[in-house]
Amino acid sequence: MRRQIMLCLMAAPMLVAAGATHAQAQATQYPAKPIRLIVPYGTGGGTDIIARLYAQKLKDAWGQSVIVENRPGGDGIIGSEVVARSPADGYTLMLVVAGHVINPGIKSKMPFDVQTDFTPVTLVATSPWVIVTSRSLAVTTVKELVEHAKANPGKVSFGSSEPSSRLAGEFFRLQSRVSMVNIPYKGGAQIMTDVVGGHLDVGFTSVLTALQHYKSDRLRVLAVAGKSRSPSMPTIPTATESGLPGYETFAWYGMYAPAGTPKDIVGKIQKEVARISALPEVRERLVQLGAEPAATAPDEFAAFTRSEVSKYAKLIKDAGIQPD
Repeated sequence: MRRQIMLCLMAAPMLVAAGATHAQAQATQYPAKPIRLIVPYGTGGGTDIIARLYAQKLKDAWGQSVIVENRPGGDGIIGSEVVARSPADGYTLMLVVAGHVINPGIKSKMPFDVQTDFTPVTLVATSPWVIVTSRSLAVTTVKELVEHAKANPGKVSFGSSEPSSRLAGEFFRLQSRVSMVNIPYKGGAQIMTDVVGGHLDVGFTSVLTALQHYKSDRLRVLAVAGKSRSPSMPTIPTATESGLPGYETFAWYGMYAPAGTPKDIVGKIQKEVARISALPEVRERLVQLGAEPAATAPDEFAAFTRSEVSKYAKLIKDAGIQPD
């Protein structure tokens, strides 16, 4: 028995070393086959556009196809569950927005844990939220919108297409102390269509989603909810400049892999995404879309994820939103 124990103790370091060598070999050979990049939302939205931009660049760099798969439904839960249940080998990734970390606070049941069933890879890009209104609504500033909402409690409607846009609206409601009615939509494109058509009073969406309508002057952008003005909309003031200090919120696009994905592979993906983000044509394209690259290290993105879960949990509680 003593001899068997000694043999096991002697073999343990060799097994650990063999495992490390195998993991390094996997990372060196990665990717050896096509990669799936799951987008748990519909086609044509901001997440889909950014995913396809990076998928093409990753394919060019690695010589392997990076196939974007749209799996919409359940506020991103359906597609995210596909990733959570996929092998942790680096060949299934996903690109999501802040709604990914908001869902646990507004859903009574979740098929996965957003913090333990995924491996954070990198924050890819950010885009500040903007407050937009229909041109048929007689307001031209944030101050006028607040005054109008206070004069018409419960009669001003705002649209939301997923949890993060809803909370952008709820945050505005809390900050300005007004009563507004949330109208849920299936996508940001539909919100813009109804704001432009005068069927919806207010929309809270990313610069990326609102930009084309702003350029064509089909809706009114009242403010940018960022620390500074957006380069894509330089004449539009921030919410702070508009008399609503503290109203700062933004859309973000982050990449995750299934929990347990080897660190060496995660690191390799992150480094390539960071390299792509620094390419002049990619930065220029993102700015054109109203977004900014934000390639962070995996551990930084993990910390960011934790802080976003806490931030939104507090906002959900303050807004009195009950899980459905």
